[in-house]
Amino acid sequence: MMTSPIPNICKSCALQCDSDSFCARLTTEELIQLNGRSRSASMKRGDTLSDEALLQWPIVAVSSGVLSMQHLMADGRKSIATLYMRGDIIDLRGISNRNRCNLISLGNATICKLSPEIFERVVLTNPSAQNSVWQNLRAQTFRAIDHSVDMSKKQALEKLASFIIECNHREFSMAKSTTIAKIPVRRVDLAEYIGVQPETVSRCFRDLQDRGIIEFEKLSVVKIHDVTTLREIANGDWRPNAQTVRATG
Repeated sequence: MMTSPIPNICKSCALQCDSDSFCARLTTEELIQLNGRSRSASMKRGDTLSDEALLQWPIVAVSSGVLSMQHLMADGRKSIATLYMRGDIIDLRGISNRNRCNLISLGNATICKLSPEIFERVVLTNPSAQNSVWQNLRAQTFRAIDHSVDMSKKQALEKLASFIIECNHREFSMAKSTTIAKIPVRRVDLAEYIGVQPETVSRCFRDLQDRGIIEFEKLSVVKIHDVTTLREIANGDWRPNAQTVRATG
C-alpha cells in the first residue's frame, strides 16, 4: 500500500525540517492528521492572538519569527515576560486569566495553531514526539528561571551578555557550535524584555564592541570574539577595566 505524501505546507516548514522539532518526530500519517486539523498563519509586528483564538487553538508552534508573552498589570503597565522563537511550542491549555497576558508578534512570524486533540493523541502514542515536547518545555522552564535571575539580580551589561549567549544557544545546537548570535528582536523590544531603557541597550552593545568581545556583522548579527569574557560578564564574574563604564537600567 502506498504511503500518503507529506503535505506541501509542511515540507519547507522549520517544524518539520529541524530534526529536534516536534513535527520532525511524527510519522507521515501523524503529520497528515495533525496538518488536516491544524491551521497555519502569518503574523506581522504587533499582531496579537486573540483570547477567542487561544480558546480554540491553545497550542501554538512557532515556525519562524519571534512571539512575546506580554503581561498586563491592573494599572496598565506591561512587560515582556517570555520570548518564543522557532521550534517553540506554546501550550496555554488551562490558563484562566488570559485577559492579563497577550501573545504578540515582534516582527514577521509564521505560526501553526495545532489541533489540541491530535496533538494530545500523538504525544500519548509517539515516544519520540513526546520527548521532543518535554525537551522544549524544559528548555522554556530553564530560560524562564534564568530570565527571572537576570531581572532580579543582574545589571544591564550582564543582562545583555546573557541574552546574546541565549540567542547563540537557541540558534545553534551544541553539535553546530558557532560564535554567531542572531539578535531576533528590535532594540526597543530587547530593552523591555531585559528591563532597561533602549539607550542603555545601545550603550551596552557599544561597550562590548569597544572591548573587542563582540562585533556586529550586520544590524542583527553578532560575532562573538571572546566567548569566555562574555560568559564571565553574563555570570557576574567580571571586573570592568578603566575604559568600561558599567551601565545600569
